[in-house]
Amino acid sequence: MTKEQLIKLASSSEEIVKIYQYIKSFNLNYPDYDEWIKKCKRELEFGYKKAHYYERGSDMLGVIIFQPHKKEKNVLEIKNFRVSSPNKKKGIGSILYDSIEQYAKNQNFKIIQIDTHTNEMIDFLLKRDFKIIEKEALYSPSQIETILQKILETKK
Repeated sequence: MTKEQLIKLASSSEEIVKIYQYIKSFNLNYPDYDEWIKKCKRELEFGYKKAHYYERGSDMLGVIIFQPHKKEKNVLEIKNFRVSSPNKKKGIGSILYDSIEQYAKNQNFKIIQIDTHTNEMIDFLLKRDFKIIEKEALYSPSQIETILQKILETKK
């Protein structure tokens, strides 16, 4: 089985619970993170948000949660992108990202957008042709998020 075959689109309630437990395990310094992940779980259950995840055996190694942008329907917005620390620098994040870009193209999205405050993620995205479009305090007045976008090539 190739690494690409280990990427799955969450569809069952068991998968959603596993994703919820996984993202809950990250201690992030976002205000109301616990409330957000509960809301995220509900939106995954309703199908508004979707998630690709990377699993080896019964171990979840990475997840990427996404949704259509609330205002701009041609924009796919990445809402949470996590790879557990022992699995960083092993290509899992790249494989997860590639799966989302392919999904976005197949669903005719024109742009992928994400916000982050970590230099590691900004560097990861800049290497994939994302451009910084804005810096803003989205979640907390004391923390500036960098908003990045990638314009997808249109099919000819």
